[in-house]
Amino acid sequence: MQMGAASESPSRHEGGVIALVRSFALQFSPSFWKFFAAAFFFDLGFGLFFFLFNLYLTDLHFNEKSLGLITGALTLGNVAGTIPVMILVRRFGLQRMLLFCFTVAPLTCILRTFILWPAAQVGLAFLTGMALCSWPICFSPTIAKLTNEKNRMAGFSINFATGIGLGSLAGLAGGYLPEILQRGSYTASIAGNIRIVLLLACGVILLGVFPILSLRFEASDRAVTRRIRIFHPFLFWFLTPFIVWTIVTGSFPPFAAVYLQQHLGIPLRHVGVIFSASQLVQFGAVLLAPLLYRRIGTVPGIVCAQAATGVALFWMGNLSAIPISVALYLGYTGAQWMSGPGIYSFLMENIPEEERSTASAIQNISGAICQAATAMVTGSCIVRLGYPTVLLGNSGVAVVAALLSATLLGCAHRRSKKSLSPILNVSPNA
Repeated sequence: MQMGAASESPSRHEGGVIALVRSFALQFSPSFWKFFAAAFFFDLGFGLFFFLFNLYLTDLHFNEKSLGLITGALTLGNVAGTIPVMILVRRFGLQRMLLFCFTVAPLTCILRTFILWPAAQVGLAFLTGMALCSWPICFSPTIAKLTNEKNRMAGFSINFATGIGLGSLAGLAGGYLPEILQRGSYTASIAGNIRIVLLLACGVILLGVFPILSLRFEASDRAVTRRIRIFHPFLFWFLTPFIVWTIVTGSFPPFAAVYLQQHLGIPLRHVGVIFSASQLVQFGAVLLAPLLYRRIGTVPGIVCAQAATGVALFWMGNLSAIPISVALYLGYTGAQWMSGPGIYSFLMENIPEEERSTASAIQNISGAICQAATAMVTGSCIVRLGYPTVLLGNSGVAVVAALLSATLLGCAHRRSKKSLSPILNVSPNA
């Protein structure tokens, strides 16, 4: 009897786990999981493509100046396409613009692997950026539309965490696949094998078209016919702390590898391990974020994550012992990423449904411009002042962002609830 009971115990445990997973999955609609599948293909495909594409160009004798121009054109296209895409989303709806992104962006990437004239590379990078800007503009409104107030935070966290995990997977695949193809002697050059992997990545992205085509929204995803404001009043309160916080998120991360290797003196192979560990920490932090926000509220949760980021940056600027600095770096990345689901969910919850794509577009263009400018300024400051001073400065900016979030976001939330209540009771056909 004891042996029988022991044999039944694992099966009961497995049954409990399956029931728990099933219960979690059922809190979301089938359309949410279809969009999740599309996001899965998008993150994996573009993660693999962008990991390898610059290496592909360098193997074809493009220099750093050319790579900088191409990368700049991609960013410029993303910014330039934001307002046209915002208008098109209002006119044609989220689903059609998602299909535009999932077809045009990988097709331009395929052209980038074959048309290797430098001027053409710059032009195609600009077009790719314009197509890709549809994703951040449509991403948050689509999740908001496919979730409700109870599961919205969890929906954002799942997608953020999956993106982080797939970024790690794409890095591993990008490191091994060209070597595997080289061993199989599919082509004579490493560049030829990288091209095969790049084309495979574009094929993975195109697979996302199928779940997008099967998406079903409960109501029309096109804007209602009544006039919509270009700039919702809530954004006056939201954008100030968001832009200040973007200075923090756009300042140090581009230089983290250099900080670990050159400032702390950590060997390059160990830097790779630390980066993998940081992605694992980010993954866990994003998944735990809904518990924090459910426990203490959205605005207090955002403030806590930002303040924790500031504390970690402060001690990173004051300490130089490698083990402690690495631990602080891991804590910094986790706290920084934990704020993401709260910020994006908070914006969507306080904007009327028909104005969410516009708000998301304004958030996207504000963040992109701010991060690009911040990275340039930070590089100059590091050269002149050194890492400790820059880290302490970032710490101060993070604290300012937390204070602004506590005051402005809290006030904006109360005002938005008052203004949203009559809107939500009006029929779309009114």
